[in-house]
Amino acid sequence: MQNIDKLIYTYKHRKIVLMLAKKYYNNPELLEQLEKHDLDKMFLLLLYDKSLLKGIHRSISSHHDNDIPKTELDYIEMALDWESARYTKPDKPLNAYDTLVRFYPHLEDKILPVLEKINLDKPNTDMDEDILEYAKTLDNVSEEDVKEELIQYIKKL
Repeated sequence: MQNIDKLIYTYKHRKIVLMLAKKYYNNPELLEQLEKHDLDKMFLLLLYDKSLLKGIHRSISSHHDNDIPKTELDYIEMALDWESARYTKPDKPLNAYDTLVRFYPHLEDKILPVLEKINLDKPNTDMDEDILEYAKTLDNVSEEDVKEELIQYIKKL
């Protein structure tokens, strides 16, 4: 399978986003929206190199900073996306608050209330032990796990 390392990376990231959403929100509407989090990227990785996808994904996904109108759930997804990165992406160690301050200060009025609501509105916080433990269970994700995730999504369509 093409780009399997990137697919596994994204699979793990998706799982942590969902885990954070369940822990901090447990909102059925949000969880339903997050079922599709970064799935476009996963399907496109089956066909194209990651370097081509980053800009496309960021321009068509409502949980990224772009011109697409956003709902409150989109801003929550954005914050969870940022927070999850530090659990699965060694190249992105910032928490959601530090990501906001460093890269997206123009979104402070939208994201800070989201972070305050779940007590993640502080710099350089420790990672949650339960999320870290869950992330460790994802260390042995296989190509088969990725295939199953994609197949299950297709079956829901």
